[in-house]
Amino acid sequence: MSELPRNARLFCLFRVFFNCRFYYPVYLVMFLEFGLSIAQFATLNLIWAITIVLLEVPSGALADHLGRKKLVVMSAILMILEILILLFTPIGSSFVFSLFVINRILSGAAEAAASGADEAMAYECIPEANRQVLWSRTMKRTMIGMSIGFVITSITGALVYSPELINSLLHMVGLEGSLTKVHTLKFPLFLNLITAIIVFLIAIRFEEKSETPGPTKHRFNAIRESFSGTIRAGHWILKSPAASTLLLIGLFYDSIIRVFYTVSSNVYKLIKLPEWTWGFVGASASIIGIGVALLCERMAKNCSPSVNFMVVTMLTFAGCLALANPVPIWGVVLLLPMLTSMRFLQYFLSLYLNQVTPSEQRATVLSFKGASMNLSFGLLTQIFGVVTAHFLWSEEFTGLPNPELEAFAYTLTWWPAYFAIGATVLFAFTRWRYGKGLNLLIKEGKSLNRNNKAN
Repeated sequence: MSELPRNARLFCLFRVFFNCRFYYPVYLVMFLEFGLSIAQFATLNLIWAITIVLLEVPSGALADHLGRKKLVVMSAILMILEILILLFTPIGSSFVFSLFVINRILSGAAEAAASGADEAMAYECIPEANRQVLWSRTMKRTMIGMSIGFVITSITGALVYSPELINSLLHMVGLEGSLTKVHTLKFPLFLNLITAIIVFLIAIRFEEKSETPGPTKHRFNAIRESFSGTIRAGHWILKSPAASTLLLIGLFYDSIIRVFYTVSSNVYKLIKLPEWTWGFVGASASIIGIGVALLCERMAKNCSPSVNFMVVTMLTFAGCLALANPVPIWGVVLLLPMLTSMRFLQYFLSLYLNQVTPSEQRATVLSFKGASMNLSFGLLTQIFGVVTAHFLWSEEFTGLPNPELEAFAYTLTWWPAYFAIGATVLFAFTRWRYGKGLNLLIKEGKSLNRNNKAN
């Protein structure tokens, strides 16, 4: 990466270490082992999503006026604090939930603080003459680095979480292994503390243009203007049939797929996969995702938007069916449609939304999209937790060996119907509302965008 400017190289490293977390393959199960319920877990995710939504816009304005490097360094400090909170949380104590609330707020604040500030510093350090080529190269290397990092952290995080595997390894080297889940539960978090410190060391190495921040009153004006711009973007989306339809598709599909990713460790438990294999599942999906990216590019050239989103629909529905009918061990193969559907959705949603959005609105519209998707994900997670808790408290599950897992599995049986009805209503509504199909809506949106540029 020597041909890239300093900030661009640091940006690649920052994104890799910030986003690749060792506890992701055991995310839900780890939270439950601390003593939380699925309902509490869902509430924590809603708190995390609301924190990002509330801080996303003001953090962008503050980055422009206080300094982007300061926000990036702040995000690294918040990441260290969020991990430390979990490391010092006593397992099974009465105040576990309260400490996790603090952790989720810190995590959401870290996400919001880093959002865009690191990218802006990297983008602006590239000479304008070579910006398009070098920025494309920067993003490509960042994506590859994140994929490799995700493979490493997924496998390692799941391996160190398993006391059986750790004890076996200790026996192999002649040591007495008597570790339990109480010991290994926080092993992924210790590894993440190391990466969080690395993130901080990377953050302080960024170089920012020596510009004097504006007066305090101007900073508050910038925050107010950012909120106003986001509201204006929302109005524009409502007036744009193509953008409205794409955003509705994104909100509905993204929320259910992300809920699956969030609870996937419990799904692996349901299909009786050994804990040490969980990371390999996520790593395999990441590797397959590289091939999916190449396939998406070909589909975008040769297929219509309706066909492409129909593929996403079929993959997501097939994934819901696999979740509703778990098959021990080999059922992990049936989860591949759901594991890959997010890549297809992100690619096509980004492609078509950028095509119909004017350049002067693009940043704000994308910010609005991110905020609304986080909120939608948080709300669906909360609903999922409440429904699971409702089933758990019913007489049907009382006295079962593992009532919480059984209630979790029963909730999953409703996913195919929920997705099928929701998708049908979504596309029927857009057809009724605009009297046109998705292909024509996007075609008209692109044409209108071209005409605006010409004028």
